[in-house]
Amino acid sequence: MGRTEGDGVRWVEIVVLGDDDERLARLARQLRREFAERELETRPVAVDAPANSKGDAAAVGAIAVALVGAGGMIPTLIAVLRDWLGRGTGPERISIKLGDDSIELDRPSFDEREQLLQAFLAKHSDQ
Repeated sequence: MGRTEGDGVRWVEIVVLGDDDERLARLARQLRREFAERELETRPVAVDAPANSKGDAAAVGAIAVALVGAGGMIPTLIAVLRDWLGRGTGPERISIKLGDDSIELDRPSFDEREQLLQAFLAKHSDQ
């Protein structure tokens, strides 16, 4: 635990997007538990808080997931996100950031965009 970029780890930032800070924080905790169940290391991450946000930036639905050797972790990351968003209790949208690149996905079209997400993550797996 406590890995850093210097350990050969890439951190993928996932931000749960929406208007209700309490719900977003709850959803982010739920997602973080699901990553932990699949043995993916996570940590809170500070992001720019939305205007008029009640909570601090790290508490408003932002987490980072460690990718080590990315090969087997990318399919696991995608599977967790797909299942979590597909339940219908998750957020309408999430933002995924790797380095300076990011992509935003919404729940209704996640299945359609799964290949786009795979390509996005694969593009960064060699860096």
